[in-house]
Amino acid sequence: MKQLSRTASVPIALVTVLATVTACTSGTSTKGGKHSAGGTGTTCSATGTSTDAGVSAAQQALAKAAGTSSKWDGPTSGPKAQHRGATVVFIPLTSANAGDVGVQNGFKEAAAALGWKVKVIDGGGTTTSTLAALDQAIALKPAAIAVSSFDAKAAQPAFAKAKALGIPVVGNHTGQDPGPQDNAPAMFTNVTSDPTTIAAVAADCAIVASGGKAGVTIVGCGNEVGICATKEDSMKKTIETCGGCTVLDKHDYPFGDATQREGTVATADLQRFGDKLTYMLSINDIYWDAAIPALRAAGVTATEPPHMIAAGDGSPAAFKRIRAGEYQIATVAEPLTEHGWQMADELNRALAGQPPSGFVTYPHIVTKENVDTEGGQQNTYEPSNGYREQYTKLWSGS
Repeated sequence: MKQLSRTASVPIALVTVLATVTACTSGTSTKGGKHSAGGTGTTCSATGTSTDAGVSAAQQALAKAAGTSSKWDGPTSGPKAQHRGATVVFIPLTSANAGDVGVQNGFKEAAAALGWKVKVIDGGGTTTSTLAALDQAIALKPAAIAVSSFDAKAAQPAFAKAKALGIPVVGNHTGQDPGPQDNAPAMFTNVTSDPTTIAAVAADCAIVASGGKAGVTIVGCGNEVGICATKEDSMKKTIETCGGCTVLDKHDYPFGDATQREGTVATADLQRFGDKLTYMLSINDIYWDAAIPALRAAGVTATEPPHMIAAGDGSPAAFKRIRAGEYQIATVAEPLTEHGWQMADELNRALAGQPPSGFVTYPHIVTKENVDTEGGQQNTYEPSNGYREQYTKLWSGS
């Protein structure tokens, strides 16, 4: 697992980033004079030197996440394309989640390059419905199955059934960290950026933007999906490293309920905590899709607290909000399309009888300052590392 040490020094290669990159929009909110500028800023900058140790450590962590990703650091060897003409199945948790759909689109691109046909089965948004979709996929007897945002432990019996039939399964966001999962040993591997790092970077943005005085709430889906709990715990622990910051509350409820429930949760928090609530942290951008209309109706304007930061996944809606400086100041994006290509590569390795690649992509914080870089003009995080060419080269054997 690749993680950035909070006490490590910043590599020389990042000096340019430190000198030039800011991770959020500038300015502070002062509606009615209620909020102090020190605790409600919208700039989580990697520039300057803070005398606060917690803020300084957060700035260092932000520097790497805010930079470009032009160098290919993925696999440089692997098997040629396997089972050309075969059918494979992709199952997203829900087609309503831009993160799952982004990975799905990348997987379909990669499958075409491998000569595979893809059947997509919508997971339906709940653990019960995803398991039913997985049983449906297994019954089709495909060459392989890819799943996104599943509960790995709950799906282990179905993964084992697939493995017994010679059908390898690769996950995305299906487990608590990248790679094979102890609680789902029948799944070949899990493709994801390190969720602990993703969440820590999101929390670091709040620490830096507030000058070490953030009052935050955290929302996610708890133990419903392993990655949710991992992100929530990481955000909480990171905020707790900041002596002047406070975790006001943490909310867990089913991911599929976010669009219906988050508006109520957000307005209730606003009423409960008032001026103390300066930042809202979530495990995914989709929560803010629902929270913003509710907060707007409650009289919160686009540029005042509470400011929103998401620990994934970099949805098109999030890019638009960040670019416009409206409500959301940052998202920590994963390379969704690239992850789809990596999932296809991992399945190809499984079909060839080879081990997983072990590759883990590094997340990227998207802010108003850098929103139009690295694919941002298309409202997505698209690394400039040439991953399509790299994987195609591997599969051709050249």
